[in-house]
Amino acid sequence: MSIAKTQRAKKRQLGQFLTPDGIARQLVDSLVFTRNDRILEPSLGDGAFVIPVIEKFLELYDGTLRERLDMVLTRNVFGVELDEDLFRACLSKIETQWGYLPKKHNFIRDDFFRCRFFAESNGKMPNSVGNYAPLLFTHVIGNPPFGGTLDPSIQDELDAEYGFRNGEKIKKETYSFFIVKSLDLLAQGGRLLFICSDTFLTINTMRGLRKLLMTQGEVDVTDLDRFSEETDHPMVVLRLTKNGFSNNITVDGNPIQREKIELTGNFSWRITEDLVKYFSGPPLGQYMIASSGMTVGKNEYFVREIVHGKIIEPYDFEFFDDPITLAREIERARLGKLSAKRIAAIRRQEAAGATRRNVRVMKRKAPVEVRIPASEYCFYNKGRNDIVYAPPSHAIYWKDDGDAVLTFKKNGRWYLHGVGGQPFFKREGLTWQLIAQSLHARYLPPGYILDSGAPCAFLRDGIPKDELHFILGWALTPLCTRLLKEVINHTKNIQSKDFERLPYPFWVSENHKREVIAGVKQMIESAMRGKQFTRHDPELSWLAEKFVFVEHASVRRKPKHVQTTLPLWDRAEGDRSIYRPTFLSQNTFSRQKMDQSPTGP
Repeated sequence: MSIAKTQRAKKRQLGQFLTPDGIARQLVDSLVFTRNDRILEPSLGDGAFVIPVIEKFLELYDGTLRERLDMVLTRNVFGVELDEDLFRACLSKIETQWGYLPKKHNFIRDDFFRCRFFAESNGKMPNSVGNYAPLLFTHVIGNPPFGGTLDPSIQDELDAEYGFRNGEKIKKETYSFFIVKSLDLLAQGGRLLFICSDTFLTINTMRGLRKLLMTQGEVDVTDLDRFSEETDHPMVVLRLTKNGFSNNITVDGNPIQREKIELTGNFSWRITEDLVKYFSGPPLGQYMIASSGMTVGKNEYFVREIVHGKIIEPYDFEFFDDPITLAREIERARLGKLSAKRIAAIRRQEAAGATRRNVRVMKRKAPVEVRIPASEYCFYNKGRNDIVYAPPSHAIYWKDDGDAVLTFKKNGRWYLHGVGGQPFFKREGLTWQLIAQSLHARYLPPGYILDSGAPCAFLRDGIPKDELHFILGWALTPLCTRLLKEVINHTKNIQSKDFERLPYPFWVSENHKREVIAGVKQMIESAMRGKQFTRHDPELSWLAEKFVFVEHASVRRKPKHVQTTLPLWDRAEGDRSIYRPTFLSQNTFSRQKMDQSPTGP
C-alpha cells in the first residue's frame, strides 16, 4: 500500500495544503524575535511563513537592505522544501519582495527527513566531521505536510528514528514525524508553532505523539475556524514551549489536567470537565472484545449482493499449483523489499520448480442464480447505516470454510495475508459502520463472515449474554455517540478499539438495566419482522432517558416499587428474570400480556 501511495497525484503524495498568507502572517506576528534567534521552517511551501519572519528580523539590523537581508538569511532564517516548484516559488517571492536574493542563504531543496543541521565549531570552518556540532533552533514554525507519503526507500529507517519515543509508538505519518524531528531540533526554551490536522487530538494512533508533546513542554492548541479553499478538513494551531514535562495542556483556552486525560483509554485531549464523570468507571472493553473484519482484496470475485433472496454467481473457482518466482515474491513484498536470506531461499525454490497452491477465478459462460441461504455461501457483514438490526444484504462464497477466499488472499500482496476478525467469524455480537458521523449500532446474528468496513464487538468469556443487549441499547444513545465522537475519536472512522474505550454505563440502576435489556430484545424482534428504526422513533428517545447519568447509581438500592411515566412492564413468558416492554404508537404503553400485544410475538 505504501508503494500505491507514491503513485498518487503530487499534491496528495506530498501532503500539500498551502497556508494562506493572512493566517501565516497573523501567527508570525504573535512571536517576538531577537538577533540571536534561529528560525526553521521545515516545509517552506511558497514562503507564506518565511516572508513575515524575514520582515521581523530585518527590523532588528542596521545597514542597507541588502546588508540586512544577507545577515537575516545567513544567521536567522532556515528552511527546507521538497517540491522543486514550490522551492523556486519561495525564492522568487523573496526576490520580488525585496528586489534581491542573497547568493548565500539557508534554504534547502530536499526532503526534511534527509537533512542534518550542523553549526561550525569554535568559530572555524569545519574540516572534518568532528568539527561539526548539532544546530538547534529557538523556533520551528510552519505547516507540515498532512497525509503525505514518506519516501519508501527510507521508511523503515525513519520509523526506527522517529516511530518510538518514551515507550510509546508514534504513528508513521508525515506530520507526526515532522513534529517529532522538529522537537529534536528545538533548543531548550524554544517554541514550536505548527498548523496541522486536528486528527492528532483524539485518535489512538496519535496517543504516543500526545504523550511525547507533554513530556517536552507546555502545550496550547487552538482550533482554526477556517483554513483555506484547498481543504475543509479541520485544522488547529499547535504551540509548544520546550521547557520539560507538563501535567497540563490548554485546548481552546480551557486547561486540562493530565489525570483527566489519563481517564480516557486513548489519552484524549478532547476530554472536558462535564464528560470526565463518564470515564470514572470501567470501559466497554472489560465486557466486550471488538474486532475489525477481513479485507478480501477483490470483492467482485467472491462477494455477492442479495436481491429478493437470491444472488447471481458469475464465476467458478479452480485450484492449481502456481510456480514460485523471485519476481513475483518481490512484487508481493512490503515496499518491494526482501532480505538477502529470503531472496536466496526463493531462488532455491525457483530453481527446484517449487509451487504454491493458488486459486483461479474463471468467468462462467452463463451466470447462475443461487437462492440464499445456500451451503456454499455465508452472510457477509457489509457496513451500512441501519440501526438496531438489518437483514443480510450480501453473501460471500465460503465453500470449505472459505478455502478459495483465503487462498486468494495468501497469494496477494503482503497486507492481504492476514484474516482480520477470523476468530469471531459466525459469532453473535453487535456491529457498526466504520466510516460514519454517528455510531450506527445494530445486532449481528450468528453466522456472518466479517468485512473490514463493519467492525464488530463480541461478549468476552464469562460475561452474561444479556449484556449484549444492554450495551447495544447504550450504543444507540446520543450520549454514547457524543462520548465517542468528542473524546474517543472525532474523525469519521470508528475503529474496533474505539468501541472498547467507550465507558460502560455503570451509573444505570439494576432496575433500568433490566428494562433496557428487555426493550432492546423487543426492538430487535420488531426489526426482524420488518420495522426500520430511525433516531426519531420513541423507542430511541426512551433508551436515551434510561442512560441519563445519575451519581452513584451503581450502588443504589433497588426500590421496592418502581414508578415511571415510560413503559410499564410484564414478565416475559418463559423467563422470570427479565421484563419485556410493550411499545405502542404515540409513545404510549400497555400492561397487556405479551400474547395480546400488537408488537409482541
